[in-house]
Amino acid sequence: MRSGDVAMRTSKNKIFDGHVFVIGLAVTILLVAYSAYLSTEALKRDAEHIAEVYSARTEGLLSDLFHKTDILEAIVLSNGGKISEAGFNNVAKSLFDGSGIRAIQYLPEGVVKYCYPIKGNEAVLGDNIFKNPKRRYDALLAFNTKSTALSGPYSLTQGGFGLVARNPIFFTEPGGQEKFLGFSVIILDLPAALDPIMLKELPEYGYNYRLYCQDENGKDLTIVQSDIVNAVKPVSSSIQVPNHVWTLDLFPANGWFEWKKIAEEALFGLLISFLLAVIFKQKAEQARVLYRFAYTDELTGLFNRRWLNEQIENRLNASVKVPFVIFYFDLNRFKQVNDEYGHFLGDALLRDFAVRLRRVFGEAAFLIRIGGDEFGVLADLGEDYLQQVAFYKQQLADNLKSALVTNDIVLNYSVSIGWAQFPQDGSSYDSLLKVADERMYEDKRLHYAVDETDIK
Repeated sequence: MRSGDVAMRTSKNKIFDGHVFVIGLAVTILLVAYSAYLSTEALKRDAEHIAEVYSARTEGLLSDLFHKTDILEAIVLSNGGKISEAGFNNVAKSLFDGSGIRAIQYLPEGVVKYCYPIKGNEAVLGDNIFKNPKRRYDALLAFNTKSTALSGPYSLTQGGFGLVARNPIFFTEPGGQEKFLGFSVIILDLPAALDPIMLKELPEYGYNYRLYCQDENGKDLTIVQSDIVNAVKPVSSSIQVPNHVWTLDLFPANGWFEWKKIAEEALFGLLISFLLAVIFKQKAEQARVLYRFAYTDELTGLFNRRWLNEQIENRLNASVKVPFVIFYFDLNRFKQVNDEYGHFLGDALLRDFAVRLRRVFGEAAFLIRIGGDEFGVLADLGEDYLQQVAFYKQQLADNLKSALVTNDIVLNYSVSIGWAQFPQDGSSYDSLLKVADERMYEDKRLHYAVDETDIK
């Protein structure tokens, strides 16, 4: 309040500073959000690393399985492009180790001649894959590229998928020409063939998974996946297989956001914000109390002489000098009131005059109790300050016409008024107060010449 009633500027009944709490809350939200971002990125990096490891395992496993066709190829070439059924069965039996191998075949010139095991596969014998519409494209791809080509995965009636790897066999004749001998083939059962890479252990590490590829129609075909697949964006890793690309997706079982950690950090930040708001409130309250004791009068709540001194010095030392007026008030016959009615009524009289000053000056000036029964007002008045001084003097005189009534005592009192204007009446604190004091005593002498007593 501009009137100077600092003692009455009590804080709201709050134990914390709302502004500090809101700022702390905003900082907490930003920090928690940033922490969540870093945590999510770290989880994604870990997931990407794990996906890459399992993708590499898958590529390595399939490469080892497809390499079995190279062994059969080498034996066929070492025998001049021919191999007996018994020799084939012996080789195929030795290659038939590990899970997920459905069959091994030899196809001279693209016709299925040998198959191990034969039981259950009799129907495929004699099948020319170059004439089979479902097999022709992949067979020609292997033939033309002279490298292993895959067919499938394709669904099996008994469940799961079949994957066929065809390795074309070419014999280099003495003249340097290459002669196509046929295909060495391995047929895998999926996902059984993938068991060694231990995808099933991923949920134990907090990840669900999905391994898929695209079928011949360009649609996603899931080869194997965990029991639960999260509805969140996964991290993906590509698996390079002959003439195909498979994809391994990893999903964090609990999502990318560690909600428990976020909640703990948010709660901690909320607590810190609240504690800081409480501490700030206490510090502000301490500062307010210290300010009140240092610069205000405890009895009336107005500013004190120390505040007036510093305020005037600040104004006098300012780079831009602004004119102002100091009013100086002295209660007439105040000692007589104390002697006759006691200090209790004297204090009531001082408080009453402070209230009347507020009524007259309102928020337009700073009110000061200089000491004892002396009061002051510091006001920023314009060029017509003489008219305003006269106006305030008259307003105060009119306000004092009503008596102070307390404890059945009716007390009429008056006040002597002095004033000084900066810079016309002085350029220092002492010079201004001296002029105001002299005018106040001149007013007091004039007042007593007219009115012999102010106590009735």
